[in-house]
Amino acid sequence: MHLLLSIALSVLAFAEENGEKDEKVDVSDTVSGVSGRAPSLEIDDVNRIHGAALYDGAKSRKYPDRIYNGAQWLGSSPEFVWTCWEVMNALYQRDNKGIHAILDNARQKFPDSGIAPTGKALLWQILMLENFDFKYEKQYKFSFQTAKQQLQMASMTPGNDAWEAFLLGALLGVDAIHEMRKENWLTALGRGYDGIKQIEEAKRLAPDFVDARLGDGLWLYWRSLLAMNIPAIPDFADERIKGIEMMQLAERESVFLRPAASHALTYTWIEESKLQLAESTAVRLAKKYPENIINLQVLGRVQTYRRKYAASEKTLKSILEVDPKNERAHYYLARLYLRWKKIDLAQQHMDTYLAFDLSKLHRGYALAIQGKIYSRLGDWSAAEKAYRASYKATKKDSAKALANRAAEKAKAE
Repeated sequence: MHLLLSIALSVLAFAEENGEKDEKVDVSDTVSGVSGRAPSLEIDDVNRIHGAALYDGAKSRKYPDRIYNGAQWLGSSPEFVWTCWEVMNALYQRDNKGIHAILDNARQKFPDSGIAPTGKALLWQILMLENFDFKYEKQYKFSFQTAKQQLQMASMTPGNDAWEAFLLGALLGVDAIHEMRKENWLTALGRGYDGIKQIEEAKRLAPDFVDARLGDGLWLYWRSLLAMNIPAIPDFADERIKGIEMMQLAERESVFLRPAASHALTYTWIEESKLQLAESTAVRLAKKYPENIINLQVLGRVQTYRRKYAASEKTLKSILEVDPKNERAHYYLARLYLRWKKIDLAQQHMDTYLAFDLSKLHRGYALAIQGKIYSRLGDWSAAEKAYRASYKATKKDSAKALANRAAEKAKAE
């Protein structure tokens, strides 16, 4: 129902915070930021969807079954749906070289359909989310505006009406999240409202299109969870189980969003403190999409929480094999080595991370980890300095308290 908020919550789960307590799961890796306050659901794990859900198709047909289902639901041709699916699959695969040929093919086959510029916009977004930066802002905004204009023009001609509404809604939702990351709240709300209207129109035109239900499932789950933890949000009924079931339906039967549904479920299992399910879901995705950096980042963090330190190290280092320039891998490696009590390695990777051109907020979060490292080394003066710099950037009371404690330790020496 509210795809924008659902997507936004999933993306915002990547935000990092700090805290001295070495919890099993850092609240910074949950969407709500309050993991454990809501009662964990009793979910029948036997009903989980396993790896076969990611792919399907009868060999006797030109395309997988999902493509024909999507064509029927959307009132489009199988070739059109397949072309759209190829773009999404290349994004999941992180085929950043091959996707250009795929986008050119889409542009030639279906000119002015919005497929190609939307794919480009999503590509730039993924590259920025891999490091939580805005390095490709100019390229992204150009692709966004081009895609938006093409989709609005295409909607004036009968044909792929449901798909155009869905794609435009998703595009506006992605841009709303982008504006939220820049703290442009009013712009984000406007984009979100427009995106929701487009998704509702897509559902009206194609009520059987399962992909649109992923947003409904996310909405029900996160609305329920946040209402249970944040007093300012109305007291909705607990519909987390229903939301999870809808996410699982999308994981099993959607045309384009099966991997996205699995990724959303990974965060859901983290929130529910079901780390084994979170890990197994992320592992399945990693087997199908071994170079998807965003999934590898989540998998490495879950393995850290499960104290599978060697496995986490392997996962996080594989990110640097895919992209040696990835910055966030060093941040997560520093956190891993801190828990693993390999303090010298933790310091090495945090020093590397802090040498990058980071946003004020992310530098502040990193400095909090740096303060923990110095504390473990017994360098209380350096720890105090790092914590105070963290507080200045983040305004987190925990950083201020840790700075004061470090100062007391330094005086006592």
